[in-house]
Formats: sequence, structure tokens, C-alpha cells
Amino acid sequence: MLLNLLYLAIFCTASSSSLSTRNVPVTIDTNKVINIVDNRFLSYTIDTSTYKWKNFIDFSSPRLRTLMSQLSPAVLRVGGTSADGLIYNETTRLRKGIFTWDNITALIKVTRSTNTRLIFDLNQQLRNGTEWDSTNAEKLIKFCSKMNYCNSMDWELGNEPEYYQRDNRTVLTAEQIGDGFVKLNSLLRSYANCQNSSIIGPDVGRVTTTSTGIIFSTVVNMTGSYLKAATIHHYYFSGTNATKENYMNASYFADLPKLIGQANKLLSESKYPGVPLWLGETSNAYGGGTPNVSDRFVDGFLWLEKLGIAAANGVKVVCRQELYRSNYALIDGNFNPNPSYWLSWIHNMLVGQKVFAVNLTGLPTPPTTRVYAHCANTARSSYGPGAVTVFALNVDTTTTSFLAFSGPFANQSYDSYLLEPGDPGDVLSKSVNLNGQTLTMPSDVAMPEIVPIGHPAGAAFALLPATMAFLVFPDAKIPLCH
Repeated sequence: MLLNLLYLAIFCTASSSSLSTRNVPVTIDTNKVINIVDNRFLSYTIDTSTYKWKNFIDFSSPRLRTLMSQLSPAVLRVGGTSADGLIYNETTRLRKGIFTWDNITALIKVTRSTNTRLIFDLNQQLRNGTEWDSTNAEKLIKFCSKMNYCNSMDWELGNEPEYYQRDNRTVLTAEQIGDGFVKLNSLLRSYANCQNSSIIGPDVGRVTTTSTGIIFSTVVNMTGSYLKAATIHHYYFSGTNATKENYMNASYFADLPKLIGQANKLLSESKYPGVPLWLGETSNAYGGGTPNVSDRFVDGFLWLEKLGIAAANGVKVVCRQELYRSNYALIDGNFNPNPSYWLSWIHNMLVGQKVFAVNLTGLPTPPTTRVYAHCANTARSSYGPGAVTVFALNVDTTTTSFLAFSGPFANQSYDSYLLEPGDPGDVLSKSVNLNGQTLTMPSDVAMPEIVPIGHPAGAAFALLPATMAFLVFPDAKIPLCH
């Protein structure tokens, strides 16, 4: 009786808060797994500019460690444009842009304590003629080997080298970039304690352009036998002049599949087609994000879409730019979760590694409702083997989408977790409501309890305008989810 009353309440809310409704039949093909993402799929970054400009992070904060732990297991990538201007020095910060042994020690301590693996991006712009000058990098690697840090970290070399000319830096050929990676691998293998430390790269952006694609393919072909992952970067638009409408524009949904598709094509044509593809740095808007937009509820639509489309197209890891303090950060300068942190936390809790194909009908072009399906995460939630998690978003501001499930889900009850702005109707809200309750940390070391709403078998789900939701079918008993 309670389940029916709760569902009726949602139905009434949908009817009263939107101008129209739309029936959206949902078909999930659970006969085939289309991708198995890494268990560190949802990961994040810290931009190297944090060290260039001395804006250090208090990694000893219990609140920060709690928030990082709740996104684990994950990767923390420390890199970005400023990585190609950083110098490594033992103790003294002689000037801005010096990265010290204390800095790397702090990163290792926080990542080890939060079940997070560190990736550190080295300066590729240190040159000896046409070759990468590894002298300064070797000082850092030697220290990491001595302290047995290498077992907890991997390495990158350079960031978005296709933009070196734009940034008034030394322009490198694809072969010179590849030679640097080969040299880095030889350097790591020369230290006994760094044998388990891998290389990731080349951290390029638009592989849909010929020159960038050549860099990507060249590095994979030269290093694929030991390259842990091939990395590309992706942003939808510049944050400088973006508005909330950009973050809810369904026409952007088609952008990422094209980029991933080209990267997958280049990998398939390379000598090493089995190298995993990562989104090594990504957010919605480049240039630090959009002030008073990227840290609001509205940021979640394209972010959730990116998580869904990346997983459905073969990507193994997605590294969100970035963790702390910037406009597009998951956590603000006072260690409070921004809305996209809460979205990421729930995704990390409920969504598992195996991915299924989803087909939707009854939508406009471009589609304003998106739906994705995975096996449920049985390691981080209370759901058991065989369960399936569906997540969905609706960027239509006036129409409720009624998701009607077919096949094995047509007669299954399910739990829902509906995410809405904490300030009703305001997508620029800084807070998030989950099933009507505002998400907040009860203390520095605790997370809120989340309680799902149950729905009877056969009930369509009302995905309200400008909302996101996670639905779990606990009794689906899908064989591929066992």
C-alpha cells in the first residue's frame, strides 16, 4: 500500500509540475554486455596549476578524505596545461612552478588512505635538442622509487601537445612525443621499485582532427606493448560565455560519441588495438568551467550523459576535471560537495561495471531524455547479484517522460532515486534533493543515508522535467549480472 501511495505522489507531482507528458518505451538488451568498465571508472583530477600558483590543498582534512574515499576506488590524475611548466625540486620552492618531494608525499599519503591510485603528469617541454630531457624527471622518479611510491602511481608525459604552438611552447612532432614516452618507460624500468608503475597517454584532445589523430596513433604504435591506457580529453564548449541553457542543450549529446568513435577507430587500426581507451581529462566546459553554473545542479545533465555515453561506447575510465575549488570542481574551497559530486557519489554507489545497450522510442530529435543501463554495483550497495541499475536524465524543462520498461523489466518492481534542484525548479541551485531530501554531510566523516522510493511491478517511472534519476531493479535476476 505504501509503495502505491508513494508512486501516486510522484505521478501527481509530475502532472502538476510539467505542462506536458511523453511516454518513452525503454528496451534494455540484457543478452549481451557491450562494455565492462574499469572498477575505477568514475575518477577525477587535480590541475597542476594548483602547484604552479601555490594554491595548495589541505590533504589532511578529514572531510576531504571522506569525500575522496566515497568515490573510491578511483584514479587521481595530477596534470593539465601547467604540467608542461613544472620543475621538480627536493625541498625548496625557489619560485612558482616548483613541485617538491613534500608535495608528492602528500599526494601519495592521501591517495593510499582513500583507495585511490595516483597518476602524475611529467613536463614534456624540458628538451635537450630534439629529445626529451629526462634529467629533472629522473630526480622525482628516483625519490619515488626510494620511498616505494611507484607501486601506488602511474605516469604521463605532457598535456595536449597539439596545442603547444598556440601556447607558445616548443612544438613537437608525433615521433618526438613518442620517443619521450619510450624514454620514460626505459627510465622507470631502470628502478627496481618502479616495475609496477605504468605509463598512460598521450592526453590529446580532438582526435577527429588529422594532426591530433596522428599524435594519438603514433604514441600508441610506439608504446602500445606497455601503455596502460590511451587517453583523450573532451569538453563540450568554452566556459567563458556559456549559460545554463548550454548545459541543457540536447544537441551536444551527439558530440562525444563522434570523438570516442574516432579514437576507437584509430586504436583498431593501430598495432595494439587492445589498449584501453580513457577520457583522461574531461568536464563540460573548458577554461575552468562557467562561474555560478558549473558548480550548480545544471552541470549534472551533461556530466551524467558523459558517464553513460562513455561507458556505452567502450571507454574504461573517465577522469572528471577536477576535484577541488575551481568552477567545475566536484568539491568547493570549503570541502563542501557541489551538486555533481552528489551525482557522482550515487553513480559510484549504484552503477556496476557491465554495460547493456538501451533503445528508446517516442522522443524528439535531438532526444531530450537519455537512459543507460548497467548491472548494479553489488560491491558498494546493498543490492545483490542479478540486479540492474538504470540511470536517466531529462533536459526538457516542460515535459515529463514516463519511462515504460519492456522485456524482463516489465513485471519487475524497482527502487528509484530522483535527483532534483534543492531550490525547487531552479537548475542553478547549489544543493541537491534526493527523493525530496536535501543531501548534506552530517559530519566530516559521515555521508547522508539515502532511502529509495519503491515502485510496483509494471509501473512507468515519471522522470520530471529537468531532473535525473537512478532506478534499481533488485530482482531482475539477469544472468550476466551474476
